[in-house]
Amino acid sequence: MSIIIIYAFVFASVLIVSDWILRRVFNRNISAREVNERLERLTKSGDQLGAYNSILSDRSLTRRGATLFSPSGISRLYRQSGLMLSQRERILYTLGILPISFLISNFLFDAPIIKGITTIVLWGLITLLAIMQKRSQRIKRFVTQLPAAIDIIVRSLNAGHPLAAAISLVGREMPDPIGGEFGMLSDQLTFGSELDQAMLSMIDRVGAAELNLLAVTVSVQRSTGGSLAEVLENLSNMIRDRAMLRAKIRAISAEGRITAVIMGVFPLLLFLMIRALVPTYFDPVWNTGYGTEIVVGISIFMSIGMFILYRLVSFDF
Repeated sequence: MSIIIIYAFVFASVLIVSDWILRRVFNRNISAREVNERLERLTKSGDQLGAYNSILSDRSLTRRGATLFSPSGISRLYRQSGLMLSQRERILYTLGILPISFLISNFLFDAPIIKGITTIVLWGLITLLAIMQKRSQRIKRFVTQLPAAIDIIVRSLNAGHPLAAAISLVGREMPDPIGGEFGMLSDQLTFGSELDQAMLSMIDRVGAAELNLLAVTVSVQRSTGGSLAEVLENLSNMIRDRAMLRAKIRAISAEGRITAVIMGVFPLLLFLMIRALVPTYFDPVWNTGYGTEIVVGISIFMSIGMFILYRLVSFDF
């Protein structure tokens, strides 16, 4: 019994030490990623216009004559994801996804034509999902930082600074992503752009719905007059309350969302498990000559079912 207790203490000690080391490492990486990219480039180049154009160039999919992912919708998703990959890095990443797609299609199907089509579809789908996931993470972090940024603008306005100086202060004091975006907004204002047009450009670069509220608030206040600081303070409180409401809704709907995920993924996992344990189990289906039609039909019905489940557990707020 004493040996078991000793082993338990040793296991707990190793677990605690490992947790401490991992927290230190990940926190250090997070701190390194929070550097304001615009200020870093501005420090290195010393040219405000050069740093601004450099960031816009790195956030574009069509720079240097590249045609990879040229459709405007995917290009906008990439721009809003905040990724700044060179053409060579983009090609390497997409080529790295290709073997994974081939292995999955090779495991699922035997017909060469179906393998090829499935590989291409999975390759594009995985790439698109990775970009969308990165975009979603960046927007979520931007919205989290937005109330604090508005508070900085309010305090700056109350101190007597003009709005352009308050925006520039956010760009200097806040980390990415909001610091870089407001810094680029300040650059556009410095280079002569109208505030409304600069705000629309930032909305296109970010894609956050809350940013539309800020743009409309500033635009309406400029047209009607009044205390901008008071209006922005109310907007900051509204965004915080909205974030709290969103968190409550996600907590209440967590059970339904995980149920939808399980119901959507379970048939595919069951198919993979049976194919791994008994590779010849589905041979009679392929031998009938209708295997492709059956797979396509099942995929369509499963897609419809997953869409319905997704709509049932999705809430607009």
